[in-house]
Amino acid sequence: MESSGADKGFFQQPPVLDNQVYDDATFQRCFKLFLSSDVASAAEPEIANLGKEVISDQVFAWITDAELNKPYLKGSGRDVFGQWRGELVTGEGWRGLQDFGLSHGFVAAGYDTPYKQFSRPYQFLRLQLWTASCANVTCPSAMQDGAARLLQIHLTTPSLYSRLSSEEKVVFRNAFNHLVSRDPNYAWTSGQWMTERTGGSDVSLTETTAVYQKNTDVELASKREGIPLGPWHINGFKWFSSATDSNMTVLLARTQKGGISTFLAPMRKNDPHATTLTGLPKPDGEVLNGVRIQRLKNKSGTQSLPTAELALEDMRGWLVGQEGRGIHEVSNILNLTRIHSTVAAVSYVGRGLAIARAYARVREIGAGKGTRIKLSESSLHMRTLAKMSAEYRRLMLLAIFTSYILGVSEHPNTTHANTSQALRALTPQPKSAGPLLRVLTQLSKAYVCRPAVSLLFSCMESLGGVGYLLNEEQEYLNVSRLHRDCAVLPIWEGTTDVLSTDFIRALKHPKGGRDSLDALGDLISEAFKFLGKSSKPTGWNPVKEWEDLRHHIEGRSPAGLMAEAREILFKVGDLLVEVLLYVDASVDGDVVSEEVLVRFLAERGITRNQRELSANDALAMDTAIVYGAALGDVTPKL
Repeated sequence: MESSGADKGFFQQPPVLDNQVYDDATFQRCFKLFLSSDVASAAEPEIANLGKEVISDQVFAWITDAELNKPYLKGSGRDVFGQWRGELVTGEGWRGLQDFGLSHGFVAAGYDTPYKQFSRPYQFLRLQLWTASCANVTCPSAMQDGAARLLQIHLTTPSLYSRLSSEEKVVFRNAFNHLVSRDPNYAWTSGQWMTERTGGSDVSLTETTAVYQKNTDVELASKREGIPLGPWHINGFKWFSSATDSNMTVLLARTQKGGISTFLAPMRKNDPHATTLTGLPKPDGEVLNGVRIQRLKNKSGTQSLPTAELALEDMRGWLVGQEGRGIHEVSNILNLTRIHSTVAAVSYVGRGLAIARAYARVREIGAGKGTRIKLSESSLHMRTLAKMSAEYRRLMLLAIFTSYILGVSEHPNTTHANTSQALRALTPQPKSAGPLLRVLTQLSKAYVCRPAVSLLFSCMESLGGVGYLLNEEQEYLNVSRLHRDCAVLPIWEGTTDVLSTDFIRALKHPKGGRDSLDALGDLISEAFKFLGKSSKPTGWNPVKEWEDLRHHIEGRSPAGLMAEAREILFKVGDLLVEVLLYVDASVDGDVVSEEVLVRFLAERGITRNQRELSANDALAMDTAIVYGAALGDVTPKL
């Protein structure tokens, strides 16, 4: 046997990463379940092409550049003579990915498509493909989406629109148009500044202040568009502000009335004294709008994303909604950003599993007595990947279902003739969509994001030592980057404890709590009633389980429930996942989907795994769960 060397001997055949639209059985089933048949037919060619684009060489080159050329403050924020400039520099890769995301309308799709209640699942299915390839540009996209929805509510709700001044109508409409544009040269991203040194999701001790001061001289945010600066002067310090390169922000500040209010502010304003780098007059020049970038955060993950500490010194902004009602207003943004985080988590897991599947097809291991088999032929490896794939199926169903309920809540009076019977069983009455969404956003983010981090680690582990490497040489294999970036998702927009607390408070709310409990109960009941092509597992009764849990929730005070808030949230999440798995399997009687449900119920101790399979059949079923019903060239062996 000839000895190996640096350029001779065995070299592992690189795995082939396929278009997820065709490679990911879970994506395909969510696509068919949560879109009407006509919307699915219209959207499929475009989404299939998107699935190809997001794994293109150009996209991966941008990712590598964004990771290597991290954002920084030019000259540590000062010019050569020591004057503060605060110029933030981002790399070519980051800017390329931003333009790709804006031009492909990942936010705009929720507003400018004709799909009505299906516009949101359509939007988030596209984001599920994109997020794992975007090097975190979907973070500002999420806040862009939230800000757009907030402004849309004020511009389209007659009672709110009538309260706007003529100037506010122009400013809000202008900002909304920028936020939902697909033109990278016109579109805006947005920040969302809540966190201060006193707390993250707990904003009760907000120290940033806003003072109303009507100015006699009109100062402009944009000279070209003639947009004035707002009359509120905002001062304070924001401790953790992502999307520092955004065009605008929505932020919280305390007014003289004592309450916390929501404000909209441009990131930059017109500077009549601006010059070019060489000192020549620059008529359309801009300067930061009272924002001083104190320093950029050094983070474990999301390193391509500029996150900063910001000193606000006479920032000019506009009040959104009523003074003192800031928490109510910003909750509209949190609904969106939490759903974005949830779908981001399943995007990372979906990509990690795609890499793990591809690697299992080409990697060989010793099987004893001189024989070698591929990992895809190993019963143990397939069982491990099957468990991971089944969990991914559960998380993905809940994530996209939540986006569907968002769409229903935004289009409450819309009916669609081509909605499947299965989806009708999952669709709440119009009056119940809001109360259901009120608790679903917290539940889905908590239920999905934390397990997603563990699943990504398992994807790394499935590749062995290669999975632990950064793999910048072949960026498409960089599972460790996905894991590092995914790790923030259980933290920002509310940690698991914060979300569990919010969940209990919503269920026990004196006005809306009963409506949310009723909406959850109706969903579980109607889904359980659905009669499709799959029979109900023996001994399974989610309606009874929910009734018992609801009785427990209603019988105790919020304080009495708080210590077990996590357990309650995850129990409700399990119930929702059970009925989603059941309805999904019942659509077509898919044996693999039925097996995913049966195994989950067995894991929870509700039923026994009713299928007694031989070793070969068990391996075949595991392989089918991993690779989908069409196994292709994957032939299971012992």
